[in-house]
Amino acid sequence: MIVVYILVGIIVLLLLVAAAVGTQWKFEKSILIQASMDKVWSHIHTFKASNEWSPWIGLDPNIRQQITGEDGTPGATYSWESDEKNVGAGRQTLRSITEHSEVTSEINFLRPIKGKADGYIRIAPEGGCTRAVWGISSATPYPMNIVKLFGVIEKNLDRDFGKGLNKLKELSER
Repeated sequence: MIVVYILVGIIVLLLLVAAAVGTQWKFEKSILIQASMDKVWSHIHTFKASNEWSPWIGLDPNIRQQITGEDGTPGATYSWESDEKNVGAGRQTLRSITEHSEVTSEINFLRPIKGKADGYIRIAPEGGCTRAVWGISSATPYPMNIVKLFGVIEKNLDRDFGKGLNKLKELSER
């Protein structure tokens, strides 16, 4: 019986910790690119261009993709569907575009985990180069938000965003 009390105590403790941690999170990664703002902008301002350096597109050669609306303008939507677990399915809508500066979007993930996020990519001049900053903010529902304590979100995003930004750098510096 004491084992049951210990297990219940551990579960209650985890639920209390999850409640204290909060559900909101944000991740951002940047890279310095030795290319002009114009060159970098040409690789980020449309879904078609962004997909050239997306770390997820290459994971599934059979990914199904669709762009609706005028790509590169607010309201345009990119939808994807894949049987690959790390790609899943979802929809991204361009929210705003600040010419040669920032693209913001709303992302709705449908699979493997349903969720909603706000994403952005910003560029700015820095010492004769261009700094690209890629970010996302979202929430993980309670009690699954306990994963925040273990850095799972940051670890996965750091790997994927790093891969994407390095490819953006490579494309822009050609």
